[in-house]
Amino acid sequence: MNPATLTINKRFFASFLTTLLCLLGLYGYSAMGKLEDPAFTVKTAAVVTLYPGASAEEVESRVTDVMERKLQQMGKLWKLRSVSRPGQSMIFVELIETTTGTELPQHWDLLRRKVNDVKLELPLEAQVSVVIDEFSEVYGMLFAVSGDGIPARELNHYARQLQRQLKAVNGVNKVLLQGLMERAIFIEIDEAKLAKFRLTPVQLFDQLQSQNLVSHPGQMTLGYERIRITQTDTLDSVDALRNLTLRGGAGPVGDDRFRLGDVARVHEADRDTPLSMSRYNGQAAVTVAVNPQNGINVVAIGDTLKQAIADFEARMPAGVNVNTIVFQPDEVQKSVNNFVGNLLSSIAIVVLVLWLFMGWRSASIVGASLGITLLLTLVYMKIGAVDLHRVSVGAFILALGMLVDNAIVITDLFIAKLRAGINRDRAAAEAVKETAIPLLAATLIAIAATTPVLFSQTSAAEFAIDLFKVMASSLMLSWIVAVTITPLLCWQFYRPADDAQSEPAWQRQSRRLITLILNHRKRTLTVVAVTLVATGLLSTQILVNFMPGSDRAITFVDYWLPQGGDLQHTAADMAKIEHWLLQQPEVTHIASFIGGGAPRFTVTYEPEPNDPAYGQILVSLQHFDQIPELRRRGNAFLKAEFPQAEPRFRPLKLATVDKFNIEARFSGANPRVLRQLAAEAKAIMQAHPNLQYVRDDWRQPSKVLIPEFNQDNARLAGVTRNDVNLALARATDGLLVANLYQGRDRLPVLLRQPSAERNDFSTLLTLPVKPLMGGHSVPMGQVVDRFDLGFEEGQIWRRDRVRTMTVQADVEGMYASQARQQIAAAIEAIALPQGYTMTWGGEFYDEDRSVKDIFAQLPKAGVMMLILMVAMFNGLRQPLVIVMTIPLALMGVIPLLLVANMPFGFMALVGVIALSGMIIKNGIVLMDQINMEIANGRSAFDALVEAAVNRTLAISMAALTTVLGMIPLWWDPLFGPMAATIIGGLSVATFLTLLIMPVFYAVLYRVPAQQEQHNA
Repeated sequence: MNPATLTINKRFFASFLTTLLCLLGLYGYSAMGKLEDPAFTVKTAAVVTLYPGASAEEVESRVTDVMERKLQQMGKLWKLRSVSRPGQSMIFVELIETTTGTELPQHWDLLRRKVNDVKLELPLEAQVSVVIDEFSEVYGMLFAVSGDGIPARELNHYARQLQRQLKAVNGVNKVLLQGLMERAIFIEIDEAKLAKFRLTPVQLFDQLQSQNLVSHPGQMTLGYERIRITQTDTLDSVDALRNLTLRGGAGPVGDDRFRLGDVARVHEADRDTPLSMSRYNGQAAVTVAVNPQNGINVVAIGDTLKQAIADFEARMPAGVNVNTIVFQPDEVQKSVNNFVGNLLSSIAIVVLVLWLFMGWRSASIVGASLGITLLLTLVYMKIGAVDLHRVSVGAFILALGMLVDNAIVITDLFIAKLRAGINRDRAAAEAVKETAIPLLAATLIAIAATTPVLFSQTSAAEFAIDLFKVMASSLMLSWIVAVTITPLLCWQFYRPADDAQSEPAWQRQSRRLITLILNHRKRTLTVVAVTLVATGLLSTQILVNFMPGSDRAITFVDYWLPQGGDLQHTAADMAKIEHWLLQQPEVTHIASFIGGGAPRFTVTYEPEPNDPAYGQILVSLQHFDQIPELRRRGNAFLKAEFPQAEPRFRPLKLATVDKFNIEARFSGANPRVLRQLAAEAKAIMQAHPNLQYVRDDWRQPSKVLIPEFNQDNARLAGVTRNDVNLALARATDGLLVANLYQGRDRLPVLLRQPSAERNDFSTLLTLPVKPLMGGHSVPMGQVVDRFDLGFEEGQIWRRDRVRTMTVQADVEGMYASQARQQIAAAIEAIALPQGYTMTWGGEFYDEDRSVKDIFAQLPKAGVMMLILMVAMFNGLRQPLVIVMTIPLALMGVIPLLLVANMPFGFMALVGVIALSGMIIKNGIVLMDQINMEIANGRSAFDALVEAAVNRTLAISMAALTTVLGMIPLWWDPLFGPMAATIIGGLSVATFLTLLIMPVFYAVLYRVPAQQEQHNA
């Protein structure tokens, strides 16, 4: 049965069902997940292995390379990145982009098995490898627990309390603590007293470790009960450790008894070299990072978190503060309000245009159909777990014109039937019968046009995948509404006499213009061809920018001391930068992370690996527009104050995780050759006026102190290399001899020399070295001839098991694509020795992969659209006529991008692809009308003219509503170029579809001109 007839006959049920579904749509909007930007899966895990005492090259050859050989056997592996540092190997395992989020757990399980399989091949001194598969988890809410004058242990305690409280909030997945202030118990040895009591290092180690060892004394049966025997005298305080009774003297144990406090100073203090530190507005703090559950409405848990923190602060002592660093719910709420505001503005514009050009009845019918379609799409989004964010709302706006297109065609034809004297029931049925299949084909083709985004496997496409989901669902639903609800609304709103009007003047003028163009088709085609060629020449002036930066009012300051820098010195320099930033009027607050980066608070931010020479400041400003000026002043300050370091301001990315705009990667075996190649590339980049922060990722070689061990003297003294290493450890960072537990807190117990004897290069040769198994100590100078100061690689980066040194730079004052293009020839002309390669990274790498992948998917979309058109028209010439109009859209796209000074990027490319679907959709509507006019007995010439005139309103309204509906997106950083592409391309393409497509048809079908017909 005809859908229109069915809904009219069952109009109460149709109205009831539609109302119910619309209410479900309103519920879906309130309950669906809301985000600022769409999430995409980061298919990366990290494998960390500690190999204490080994150099970077030793770590590379003995741990990293061994591990990588095994990991290369993983299925779906895309690439391996690794960095080997003294004592640490870190391998980043990245899976191919076709891997879905649901598949990741099984791949990470396989990764763990591979890591476990290789452990027997690693050095015995290497510690157990740790697989970090939560590398991509986003902690969208960051807080800082701080307090002026609050002791470190108490601050840690309060932070853990807050962690437990926030973890209990419904919707919270994980709560991470970073920057816990590290405490330790130090045993500072008095060497004279140690010798007096004849205590050897091995005796001290054994007694400390055995004293705090947890063991099971067993159970005793008393009657019918089994009673557990508990251990006693475990060390749980500094006093207990200080009063620990030790034995010294000859033999493995010795007979002399004394307290540890008699031979050493035992005290608790902050560690001299903590792994990391956090500060908020320059004050010591612990960072509390909250990871929400997947699919949760982040806005909904915002108030709950705020209340939980307020309750926590009310119970805390005066001076303990919980400060907000980043709060995703507020950002999401602001963004959603902005996006929905844009959508409502677009809807208002669409309805106003319809009212002006079609009258209030038609505008009401089409507007109601649009509203129903949008609400039904919200139902699908809730069921299909499509969140509300920048891309999904942008997809609504992009589809608006096409969503009203089907309803406009049905309404327009219904009115035409009424004017012809046909009753309402028959008019509704015939309007649907004549257009349902063509509109379905046109809708499917518009959907097919966006399938390259669906088929593409890159992260950029995953970022934009909801564009396809929302457009495809809303377009399909718009067709269903158009053939069911729209005829019902027309039937209810219109009466046969309502629109019995004479032909409008614009139709008579359109008929004359189309006739004129058809009669002068050669001149018309010549003008079109010349204009198209000129447009092609203009396209060379288009700027290219793959993805814009984020519009959040946040920027970073990254800071690197020379490789091998001390964390305390990094912290001191960071304090100076913090002081300067807090004096800037646009800065609201800052959070500092020393020894590593901030927790991953957005998916496009990848934290830096831990490094004592590195620090990062997350700077929050009043408004996004203030960032460029702050960066300008900040760069001048950093260059003047820290010439020895590598500081830089870094923007927050929107859809990519690359850390530098431009990267040139040199790969090969010899570090010396790689440094020479990198030096040439850096010189080229430094000479470019718009490139800044030029560096390489291996950075400077690190200083290393090399003891020249005298094997002969050591043998005579009974001293081993290990004895020397233990003595050096005591004289520097301290030697871990035990762990002391206070509740859940673990305090390492470190054995070291008194402060006057530590970290003093001049006293190294006089440092006493005691044989591990006893005997007299000897001065270091007796077994070590000298200490040489040398250099070693501080970090060795590899890509797919090949050493790779990456030269990096940021761009200021132009787009990265422009700057790279200007230096590309010089960089690529660098002479590479045999076995060495150069490839581009940075934005170009992401852009090249994403664009190539999108173009690789275009044939699939083209084949689908061609099949649909051939099936509909049962031939090739009519589809060819429609397709020939697609390139004409460039005559609007390119000039508008140039005039607006907007770049062409990934989203603009997606806009061009979507634009092709809109053009084909309009072409099908016009071609179908041409065929109907010919079937009704008109000549081919008259059919072309009448079809163009009769479909002008429907096609123009769809285009006009789309164009004007895109205006609110013009200022959006992500959708701005796409909006310009659609506005310019569709405006010109619609005009040319109505005027030039009939000319293409006339040429291919050899339709004679009107004058020639008369002569015949």
